[in-house]
Amino acid sequence: MIMVYQLKVGLCLIAFYLVWKLLLSRETLHRFNRVLLLSVTALAFLLPWVKLTLNQPTVVSEGMIDIEGLFVMAVDDAEPSQGASWSWIGFAYIIYIVGVVVMLLWNGCNSWRLLHLLRRSSTQRLPGGELLHVVKDDVSPFSYFHHIVVSEQDMHDAAGEILTHEQAHIWLRHSFDVLFMDVVLLFQWWNPAAWLLRRELKQVHEYEADEAVLKRGVDAQQYQLLLIRKSVGDQLFSMANNLNYQSLKKRIRMMTTKKSSRWQQLRALAVVPVAALALVAFAQPEVKNVEEQVEQAVSTPQPQMATPDGSWKAQTLPLDPQTLQKTDTTKVFDVVEQMPEFPGGTQELMQFLYSNIKYPKDAMEADMQGRVLVTFVVNADGQVVEPQVVKGVCPSLDAEALRVVGLMPKWKPGMQKGQAVRVKYTIPISFRLQGEKEKAIYFIKNAESMGAEPLLVVDGKEVTKAVLEALDQEKIDAITVLRGVAGEKVYGAKGKNGVIEVKLKK
Repeated sequence: MIMVYQLKVGLCLIAFYLVWKLLLSRETLHRFNRVLLLSVTALAFLLPWVKLTLNQPTVVSEGMIDIEGLFVMAVDDAEPSQGASWSWIGFAYIIYIVGVVVMLLWNGCNSWRLLHLLRRSSTQRLPGGELLHVVKDDVSPFSYFHHIVVSEQDMHDAAGEILTHEQAHIWLRHSFDVLFMDVVLLFQWWNPAAWLLRRELKQVHEYEADEAVLKRGVDAQQYQLLLIRKSVGDQLFSMANNLNYQSLKKRIRMMTTKKSSRWQQLRALAVVPVAALALVAFAQPEVKNVEEQVEQAVSTPQPQMATPDGSWKAQTLPLDPQTLQKTDTTKVFDVVEQMPEFPGGTQELMQFLYSNIKYPKDAMEADMQGRVLVTFVVNADGQVVEPQVVKGVCPSLDAEALRVVGLMPKWKPGMQKGQAVRVKYTIPISFRLQGEKEKAIYFIKNAESMGAEPLLVVDGKEVTKAVLEALDQEKIDAITVLRGVAGEKVYGAKGKNGVIEVKLKK
């Protein structure tokens, strides 16, 4: 799911930016800092693709699993057949796509303005191969790839220093860095860390160009006065490298600061534990220890299945006799060279689970929630067999988890030494109740599906289902569900199908 992926990338960018800002932003190792900024930005997009499994889920990985589940549940929350409105995740998708379109239009507008400016300029080729564009407009000097744009006034006042500075940007290929960060912002436009990283990178570009100018023999004081004089100009093109970039004070300080020791580069190693933490956070849990599974199974209630009268009793899922015979004669692996994979990958697996889960009525009324660990075997032909709860929550939730696993399509089988083999696999299935209002609405739908219409009461007044659904969750103080005889005792015949009492905050 693209939203989950972009969220993971965003979290990595935030963490990497904090490391950079705290440890390296004040150092004068400009080339090293530039490479580091580009590297950690690219790393943020790669880390979510790394597939890591853990024997036991950690606190951070559990949190990320819950977030992924929340996104998937939100996507499948509304059933079209019931005419339900869009979920909040649908609006989030729309806002995200609108942001991407706005960024594309913004970049397109900047490109058009640059092209229009170049066409109105007088052009000449410099000895180094760069194209110099002299314009009548009062613009700050800037460069973009092999183009340098300078006003006629700047050419008259300080052509030497300005051209040396802009040529340094071109020789150091800074425009490629800016283009890369623009692509990052296209997808991470919502993330302040992405904008800050882009700003920091352009600042480092200016440090590098200033350093190159001073190495060419330009007088430092004269050059600094030029920067101050040009700081009153306008910065027209954010995608270009401008002579008068925002932080003039920082640039002058960098010119006068003693060169940092190369030992300071070791601070960049702080990125390693941050990346490791990200991998752990994005990891998927997998139970690999057979003895641990057996121990959990012994201390956990056996799988439960619903009977027609609504009660619960212990059962095992029916198995095909041929499958059972194959199970007895074929080895089951815990870990293989290539683990089994659900069609479409992990995200599709989560979407399948949450689109098929039906929260049991008794578990909802008892406010039961938690994570059920289910283990099963993926046969050599991809068929899912022998599902079993190894860590349960309650009988009804355990049974629902087993039911959903039983609906799974064929997987891509596990491979060992080029052969498809039977592999044991474990997945967590989370059951979470979002709030009292959602529980009440679920109770209403359940009752209506059985031909009953429960009585709805808000602060002592009878209301319709539409009124209840329109209530703001924040204004609800408490919700009480009265079933059967309990409802009739308070409300008489009106309460025979159940009563939902809502008390609003004063």
